[in-house]
Amino acid sequence: MNPPALLSLLQKSLQVARQRVPSGTSLQEEHRARSRAWVASVASAFRDVYSADPDVAVLWQQDDTHRAQFGRNELLHDITIVRHRTVPAPRQRKTLSYISQVLWQVESEFARDGREALFDFNKLVLGSASYKLFIAPDVSKVQPFIDALLPAARVCTGTVFLSMVPHPDRWAEPEASVRLWKLEMDQWAPHELVAFQEGRDHEARHSVS
Repeated sequence: MNPPALLSLLQKSLQVARQRVPSGTSLQEEHRARSRAWVASVASAFRDVYSADPDVAVLWQQDDTHRAQFGRNELLHDITIVRHRTVPAPRQRKTLSYISQVLWQVESEFARDGREALFDFNKLVLGSASYKLFIAPDVSKVQPFIDALLPAARVCTGTVFLSMVPHPDRWAEPEASVRLWKLEMDQWAPHELVAFQEGRDHEARHSVS
């Protein structure tokens, strides 16, 4: 997936998640609910991308579609997209599913804390996916934040993306934006920033600085 397509997917996912606006009994619970809505929205968007391929499964905690095949909803990451095959079971006339290829591994962490972000980014280092995406909250000091993730990104296998989206506590604001970087030549290369404002039918595109 190229950066413009990934940006479009994330932007649309953000719109869907914001429209759901789950509420909780406390601000902390509300943020957790919104975080779950965000992950579900991104995962559903990826599922649409791969809907024509029956051998691809998109797994995340809130969805049990593939639980019978893999014994759980979530496989190590917030979102895992895999290609799978089957093998005859040693007993009975059944088949067992195994993962033949990991396409995407996605981690989303809304803590505005570089330490917490790196904890989750390390999971991407462990993975073998062809594509890896880390989603962080938009922070006031962007460059130090993404610089802290750069060494870990450099030792990842596969193609690595980093995105920033509004923290759930800003979802009520009329304007939201998605930032995206791709690891190229061991550096974060910025890609197009897509911004939208509620009530408008068009998207404004700007250069990421």
